[in-house]
Amino acid sequence: MPELRRDPFTRSWVVIAPDRADRPRHTALAADPDCPFCPGREQQTPGELWRWPTDPTRPWKVRVVPNRYPVLAPSDQPAQHRTTGAYISVDGVGGHEVVVESPDHDWDLADGDDEAVADVLRAYRARTLVLRARRPGLVLPFRNHGAAAGTSLPHPHSQIVATPVVPLRQRRLFDVARAHYDDHGSCLYTDLTNAELADGRRVVAVGDHVAALAPYAATAPFETWILPFQHQASFADITDDVLDETAAILRRLLAALRSLLGDVPYNYVLINAPNGEESTAYFAWHLRLVPRLVAPAGFELGTGIAVNPVPPEQAATRLREELARDARVAPLRTSRG
Repeated sequence: MPELRRDPFTRSWVVIAPDRADRPRHTALAADPDCPFCPGREQQTPGELWRWPTDPTRPWKVRVVPNRYPVLAPSDQPAQHRTTGAYISVDGVGGHEVVVESPDHDWDLADGDDEAVADVLRAYRARTLVLRARRPGLVLPFRNHGAAAGTSLPHPHSQIVATPVVPLRQRRLFDVARAHYDDHGSCLYTDLTNAELADGRRVVAVGDHVAALAPYAATAPFETWILPFQHQASFADITDDVLDETAAILRRLLAALRSLLGDVPYNYVLINAPNGEESTAYFAWHLRLVPRLVAPAGFELGTGIAVNPVPPEQAATRLREELARDARVAPLRTSRG
């Protein structure tokens, strides 16, 4: 059983998960006769939790299965908290699921059409709705692309982890948003999105429901966020229109990054309100995309301060230019209205 331990110096949580050391490591993108995620090998994965289409007689486009090497393990029992002096630990109870994004072994989100990417986001929405109802904590869908970003199998997939605690970073995001609401009576994420749209320098793309922005204090080169216009604290509660547009912008953003920088490693995370806080008026879900172009060094380790060599205004300009070259669909707007 994994275990969460709280650092007594920072109050941040660390997961001790020895079984993760046994997970497979493959880097080749060519067809793998032993790939457990390819069609015809469904029995090689744990039992299916969700699929799209939902009709089991039709070929699947997206599958969700339990991770065979979970960071946190599902359990019928609630997580037990233990305190020994200054040390606090919690049973590693939660959930860890794999979203198999396509039956094609060498497919990628940047290559797919908007509908295929929407199918992947549909899996995030459906499973987040299930996982958040089980216990307190947080549900975090995420994708690792490239070995430097943590990918262990080349077949296109992303993951969803449900934690029994709210990590310190997410708690900090929530607390800052709540303080802004107390001071101004409005949502911090909505206010900053509107301010960025009015400014324009860090706007990457604008739709009817969401916008892609380079954050003012980007922690990494070409870091980009996708944020909704209509306030919603959890991605699990969004409408199909918002989901479809998020998928379209995400697909084109990933394609633009690859065209601009090559097949760089990246991570994206879909950040939701903590479980049970979905109706809050002061937080909004957002997708954070971070290319892994620089490695943290001693200064970052010692201070916790990120060093970004590419100004977000410059990154946004270059991404806008690349997006304008995507001829598969009509150009995205760079302002609202």
